[in-house]
Amino acid sequence: MNIYLIGFMGSGKSTAGKRIASSLRWSFADIDRLVEESEGESVSVIFTRRGERYFREAESAALRAVSERSRTVIACGGGTPCSQENLQVMASTGVTVWLRLPVKEITERLRRSHNIRPLLADTMDSELDTTVTRLLESRECWYEKADLVIDGVNDTIEDITVKVAALVRERGGYL
Repeated sequence: MNIYLIGFMGSGKSTAGKRIASSLRWSFADIDRLVEESEGESVSVIFTRRGERYFREAESAALRAVSERSRTVIACGGGTPCSQENLQVMASTGVTVWLRLPVKEITERLRRSHNIRPLLADTMDSELDTTVTRLLESRECWYEKADLVIDGVNDTIEDITVKVAALVRERGGYL
């Protein structure tokens, strides 16, 4: 059984995932890093040179590969759960946890971040709230299918770990 952290870019999936994995003594994997390793290029370069569609195919391949592991906390890219096939892979091999944040918190985190976000590359700072709102609205129908929804603002890593561990046990997984 695995734990798949889903949510919008900047929601803290990688940061929370590493800490949850450490707390549970599980492995940690990041889908974006797996894609970069397999492609030999950064996510932003893949988007620029090959396009979003190519990236999504590489992302799905990385998800299928990592789903064969067990006892792994996996930080998914913001768009990873936005396909029925990817959701099925996650549902059949673990539990999904949505780290939900309000738009204001997401945009504040993105403004502080040094990460390059290909889907926001051409967005002016004054348009960030509108762009994030639009993208989030298009993805929320996918995120809402998560097994567990976590308040990414008020829940501590310890709170999140306890809730996720309870869900894993409920689903018959071992910690």
